[in-house]
Amino acid sequence: MKKLNLILTLVFALIFSVNSFAANNSDGFSVGEKVSDFTIDNYDGSQYTLSKSGANYTVLIFLSTKCPFVQPYSDRLNNLVKEFGSNGVTIWGINSNKTEPVDEIKSHSSDHGYTFPVLKDNNNVVADLFGAERTPEVFVVRNSDMSLVYHGRIDDDKEADKVSVNDLQNALNDLNSGKEVAVSNTKAFGCTIKR
Repeated sequence: MKKLNLILTLVFALIFSVNSFAANNSDGFSVGEKVSDFTIDNYDGSQYTLSKSGANYTVLIFLSTKCPFVQPYSDRLNNLVKEFGSNGVTIWGINSNKTEPVDEIKSHSSDHGYTFPVLKDNNNVVADLFGAERTPEVFVVRNSDMSLVYHGRIDDDKEADKVSVNDLQNALNDLNSGKEVAVSNTKAFGCTIKR
């Protein structure tokens, strides 16, 4: 009987610890869910609040200064800004890597000619909130109801000449046409975010 009580006690303790772990670790948001608002006081002196982005859709792209999967995307990202910036879409880069300091982010943004702000996510607050794991990884938020409408990759290959599916561009085209996003979840690939 003592063994049975001990086993039951251990089982309940294990269940409690697993539930506590799950409650304290965000899995992020699923497409269709309402996302939580956030504010970043950025190194450029500006404050960025998701709900006040002033756009119909805010594209959050988690980036890195070192990841070889991020580097080839500079032109493609700037082209998305050019194509959709006047259509109610704003793009924010977010750097959550604890190993990449602000000076490195500034010079990387300048060297790559980014035409969108790159925000420093100190202590991985935004990455944890959204459950972001990789660079690059994309989250598109519809600002009118703060819902997640797309999550995943930019496209299907880091090398521009090998791309066969432009997932993010397709999603933004669907949204600007007043449609639901046809493919709203894709698998992001790249480097892990350094927490």
